[in-house]
Amino acid sequence: MKAHCPARLPGVLAALLLASAAMPASAHHSAAPFDMTKSVSFQGTVEKWVWANPHTWLYIRVVKADGSQEVWGFEAGSTGMLARSGWNAADMKPGDKVTVTAAPERTGNHIGLLNKVQLADGRMLSAGAGTPPPGAAPPPGATPPPGAGSVSYTHLDVYKRQGAAPP
Repeated sequence: MKAHCPARLPGVLAALLLASAAMPASAHHSAAPFDMTKSVSFQGTVEKWVWANPHTWLYIRVVKADGSQEVWGFEAGSTGMLARSGWNAADMKPGDKVTVTAAPERTGNHIGLLNKVQLADGRMLSAGAGTPPPGAAPPPGATPPPGAGSVSYTHLDVYKRQGAAPP
């Protein structure tokens, strides 16, 4: 018995294949949604600390001046990148008091690109790319800040040092 294949089936299959191949690529994004020329700072209580790849997320509850509350989500780098900067999964837990500095999302949603977190014990965690692996060269034109023992880069630092505008 001969199977009948509609004429448009190969086209539909090709479109599905292309669409499925594009999905993983669209999941990885740049810092474009965030306004890297601005910085916001919030004091709040940790709701959730998601130590996972490809990006870690910190959610904090902020009490506004009028007494109302809102939850902000802050995206940071991968676990490996943050670990090179001294972070670990046990740094924060729900209920901890923190101060967060971040680049806000351009649309005004309660989302930001995390820059640094000050923990209740006073420790400051920077969300820079961390110390390069042994033997790795720093980005072209990048130099460590005066007095720095190791090099820590944020996306904005690299753009500034290269004389380019951030995305």
